[in-house]
Amino acid sequence: MSRINQLTNKLNLEANQAFLIFNQYNITYLSSFNGHAATILITKNHNYLMTDYRYFEQAKEQAVNFKVICRDRTKQSLNHLINEILLKESVEIAYFESDHINVSNYKNLFEELNTIKLIAKSRLVEELRYLKDTQEIESIQKAAKIADLALEKMLEHVKENVTERELANELDYQMAKLGSEELSFATILVFAERSALPHGIPGHKKLKKGDLILIDFGAVINGYHSDMTRTYVFGKANSQQKEIHQLVFNAQKAAINTIQEGVTGEYLYQQSERILQASPYAKYMGEGLGHGVGLELHEQPFMGRGCQLHIQQGCVITIEPGIYIPDWGGVRIEDDIAVTKDGIMILNSAPNQLLEL
Repeated sequence: MSRINQLTNKLNLEANQAFLIFNQYNITYLSSFNGHAATILITKNHNYLMTDYRYFEQAKEQAVNFKVICRDRTKQSLNHLINEILLKESVEIAYFESDHINVSNYKNLFEELNTIKLIAKSRLVEELRYLKDTQEIESIQKAAKIADLALEKMLEHVKENVTERELANELDYQMAKLGSEELSFATILVFAERSALPHGIPGHKKLKKGDLILIDFGAVINGYHSDMTRTYVFGKANSQQKEIHQLVFNAQKAAINTIQEGVTGEYLYQQSERILQASPYAKYMGEGLGHGVGLELHEQPFMGRGCQLHIQQGCVITIEPGIYIPDWGGVRIEDDIAVTKDGIMILNSAPNQLLEL
């Protein structure tokens, strides 16, 4: 069943109803169009994709199951075009993505569509995106493979006095060279005590013997993201670095070993939390355990306390426990994991044990 059919069946769309989609990732998921200026309108009879001259030809090529409309932005507002189509299709009720429209845009839409009832719907497309098909998982796996290879190449440049920014730039370059469409997110690469910053920005700090190196990065293939974190030591690791890395490694392993269909995100978090809370470093553990990954870097489920979403076949999630000690440093280990009919599949393969570089 096509994604559009799954959505209309989920919505139980009737002849006098329509659904407006604003979110860029949801538009890509439904239509394959990956430009940056589009709105989708689904009626009982047609699937419309509205864009402008910048993306019209691209949309016609990619959104093959849609009627692509090029709007002249100087002559017609988007809301006027939407109203025109809805009236032509005799639509009386228009559902819309309430999570992806601001107050001002909603007010303008409401005023333009004054004869049509607007009803907010939340996360309908995201619920479909929760479970990835084979092609989606393959894309994430290819992105993860690029990240693996790029990391291997970057590690050849690790040397004393190299800066965080220099290594981050090298890693980004290697991912691009290997075919990544873009960065999954701004690469995090920090040394020594700065590794206690979970989302630290690479700077001009120079690498010294005994420093921790925390690297969090990802590649993108077909719009799908990978996300991996590794923590190393430059030179000989001291006993505390070894102890904390092994602790985080054990916490990650405990969660990974209990991934199966039907468990909740909170349950997985508890398996990791149990290991970290029993240690002398409990107060330094990071919040949460991981997240879904796909067309967006961060998708449901967001695994932590209170996450009652169930892991199902087709979920792709990260498992990334961490310990962050101010003025000392931090350790995080993160892998991308797909849940398949045959069990779990770890999509990246870079060694996650403590390496002394």
